[in-house]
Amino acid sequence: MWYEGNIEHFREVSDETREFFEANENLTPVYNEVPISAEDDINDIMDNTKMPWIQVDIEVPWKDIYEEANHLLHTSCYTFHRPNSSGWLSLAIHGMSSVHTNVPEDYGLPDEAEYDLSDWTDIAKFCPKTKQWMMDHMLYEQFSRVRFMAVLPGGWLGPHRDRDRITGVGATNVAINNPDGCALVHGGWGTMPFTPGSVFKINTGYEHAVWNRSDEPRIHMIFDGDPSNEFKRKVNEGYAKMLGV
Repeated sequence: MWYEGNIEHFREVSDETREFFEANENLTPVYNEVPISAEDDINDIMDNTKMPWIQVDIEVPWKDIYEEANHLLHTSCYTFHRPNSSGWLSLAIHGMSSVHTNVPEDYGLPDEAEYDLSDWTDIAKFCPKTKQWMMDHMLYEQFSRVRFMAVLPGGWLGPHRDRDRITGVGATNVAINNPDGCALVHGGWGTMPFTPGSVFKINTGYEHAVWNRSDEPRIHMIFDGDPSNEFKRKVNEGYAKMLGV
């Protein structure tokens, strides 16, 4: 069982999502941005790029993480995440609690609660390998919300933007698995090139959507918090590689 309420709450993919995929899924991205230099400020690329995504070279023990995350999924620990979706579930390993998977405002809390109330949640003890990898290899100075995000077979997240601007990249997305037939599509850019264990900074100012047309759950992790300078250097190296500079 993936979730006790998944049958009751499951809905067919929306026409809007289906049309968005038809228009954008098979586009070939063209990375033609005038390169930004981070020579004077290590944050310049992350803050000012308009690229849809940047791959980050970080080693991920995705099979170990998948085993822990999938066990929690099959024992009904995840919560439904947001409207305009179906089969889109979340569980926080670090944050205000394991089920506080959205921003503080959604719970009537001040913005500073994102950091002030965040810590390892109760489910971290069930994910010792994931927790150790996060501390040793993810290269963040401080975590705020860190969530497992699952899309059940047939599940989808409708087209949306997480912010108003397209300048700068947002959260970090780590693909734990990414079954064939499941895609995250960016409007005007095409399908993100996820593979199991890949790490990306994503520009969530562009409209994007997810649809899992496979027969297995897709599990990713989304990281919010403060990346270290070493992490930022890896972002800048990935940016340079994408643009061939």
